[in-house]
Amino acid sequence: MSNAKTLPASLMSLFMQPLRRYFFALLIVAMATVLSGCAKTAPAPAELNRAYEETLVLTAPPKSAVFASGSAEEQEALARLEAYFAAMTAASVREQTAAVYAPDAWLYDNLAIVSGAPAIEKYFAKAAADVRALSVEFLQVTHDGPDYFVRWRMSVEADALNDGQPMVSYGVTQFRFDEQGRVLVHRDFWDAATGLYEYIPGLGGIILGLRSRLTDHDE
Repeated sequence: MSNAKTLPASLMSLFMQPLRRYFFALLIVAMATVLSGCAKTAPAPAELNRAYEETLVLTAPPKSAVFASGSAEEQEALARLEAYFAAMTAASVREQTAAVYAPDAWLYDNLAIVSGAPAIEKYFAKAAADVRALSVEFLQVTHDGPDYFVRWRMSVEADALNDGQPMVSYGVTQFRFDEQGRVLVHRDFWDAATGLYEYIPGLGGIILGLRSRLTDHDE
């Protein structure tokens, strides 16, 4: 018979707490490593913030337009933008991007920083080509000066993810337009973890496990 004694629960709890913190750190490092492999163009947060803030200065009025609320110019710009995202395909992106985005437009999302309409066209065309269906529904639009904020619902279908079922996520995008109603600034505020990464085999389990442990307050 073994003479080993069981540690009291209080001592076991003290012993396990540093291990749990260490395990959390390992999860974070593993997640960051996998994410860097999934999106090599993903900018560092400091880089993204710096570029975004500089672009806001560079595109302030009169560089960007301030449409009268409800004007024909405003309605046409928003309608053109909404149609562009309503049912995106590689073909529709190639046909419409030049009319929707200004030649010197900037796009910032959680995956990349893209400058210029040709590069934005290539970026969106590839995204549309890599999935079976991609659509964004505009739910609410508000604006303040040159800035328009659109709350949206995105649905993506891809054979290799989520058993081919729609992956739905929500977000908000800030837009600025030029005098021709083309987008100058496109800045997404979107949780890529719940919108995309949780559906990637292997990586999704890491994120869900991390979230579960971070919200577990049991000592």
